[in-house]
Amino acid sequence: MDPQKMPYLKEEPYFGMGKMAVSWHHDENLVDRSAVAVYSHSCEGPEEDSEEDSPLEGRDPDTWHVGFKISWDIETPGLAIPLHQGDCYFMLDDLNATHQHCVLAGLPPRFSSTHRVAECSTGTLDYILQRCQLALQNVGDVTDSGGVSLKSLEPAVLKQGEEIHNEVEFEWLRQFWFQGSRPRKCTDWWCQPMAQLEEMWRKMEGVTNGVLHEVRREGVPVGQRNAMVTAILASLTTRQTLRREWHARCQSRIARTLPADQKPECRPYWEKEDPAMPLPFDLTDVVSELRGLLLEPTP
Repeated sequence: MDPQKMPYLKEEPYFGMGKMAVSWHHDENLVDRSAVAVYSHSCEGPEEDSEEDSPLEGRDPDTWHVGFKISWDIETPGLAIPLHQGDCYFMLDDLNATHQHCVLAGLPPRFSSTHRVAECSTGTLDYILQRCQLALQNVGDVTDSGGVSLKSLEPAVLKQGEEIHNEVEFEWLRQFWFQGSRPRKCTDWWCQPMAQLEEMWRKMEGVTNGVLHEVRREGVPVGQRNAMVTAILASLTTRQTLRREWHARCQSRIARTLPADQKPECRPYWEKEDPAMPLPFDLTDVVSELRGLLLEPTP
């Protein structure tokens, strides 16, 4: 990362620590209490400022730092630790769980290498592919209208399918495309798996449409209908909220200032009345309809 080529870096918002290269966060999907090691190489000259030349308060803005603070606490002062060429720092035991960290930009370019012990029961490609296959086990034959029939209308099965639908959309597809095109200049390895996940996600849109068809079908007992609505309503409400947030993030002022290869892409995205998609991108009306069904009096 070269801060001189990144004028859009944000200011650290709580303690006046200066420009942030990486915002406050925890490292996730790690083995509990496992160590995190970070090697830092900054392209500094042979001579560095002495402590006598450093300001008495605050941090030297020319030097890279790692910042630490207690999680979700902006009252207790944070700590900024300088990182010089060749430094390595470690987050041991439960530090990553109890504290958040950020990277504060210095003046010279910097390379870093982070080493973690990944928790592999979730968060891997094999894991999400198996989850998608589980959701799609409920898909039956294609109907005469081009939709899909469902093997089961059991609320637990419907609820699980919609939760997986959200997981692949927001934890995988949108996360991937938000990075822009720059990572694909380094490797195109992820393009095929993401295309596979997107195709499975597209089938899940058809599953959701199939559930809604059953909910709207005349003659369905009110109790059964309400059970189906209750099973899917929370997931669809979350989906609508997160889609709105992701779309706004991709259209934000900061996103518009990024270089072309770093601009986030809001994907999947489609316009209203797209014939290729069974449901709209904006689920506001669908969620309102489902809530209305639950409010209808029982005969």
